[in-house]
Amino acid sequence: MEHRYDLEALGLDAERSALAREIWELNLQVHEQAMRLVGPSQIPLDLTVQQLRVLNLVASEPGLSSQDLARQLAVSPPTASGLVDRLEEKGVLERRRDPDDRRLRRLYLTDLGQEAVLEGDSLFERALVAVIKLMTPDDMRAMKRSSQTMLDVFSRLADKRSDAG
Repeated sequence: MEHRYDLEALGLDAERSALAREIWELNLQVHEQAMRLVGPSQIPLDLTVQQLRVLNLVASEPGLSSQDLARQLAVSPPTASGLVDRLEEKGVLERRRDPDDRRLRRLYLTDLGQEAVLEGDSLFERALVAVIKLMTPDDMRAMKRSSQTMLDVFSRLADKRSDAG
């Protein structure tokens, strides 16, 4: 299975590089199998991972400002603005004037944007439920360890970023 990310650019030692390639390939296969199992999204919006992040952030914080969005994504304000522009064009996000400060524009999901967020959540949940039904207790413990490892590494990454910022 082909991937677009250059894993060699990570500069890992030989063992970690080989493991990263295996993990990447396995995750691509997991994604492919999950899509076969639960089907593709019913909302064909061609959203990128970063655009999905924006939708999820706005879903969790309706009325988020573009400046706050840029900070949460760790991107420049012009980059955040470009993301918002593209999402507005797709009809999933809208900017509204802040009633207390006319200079500010707040971000809100449209009905289609809300559907896209729910659909994404639903696809993951349906795939997870289908898999869990067939897992042995040992499988479930292994998946739990893997999930906890990912959360631990995400936490270390967040700590590293906040120390650098």
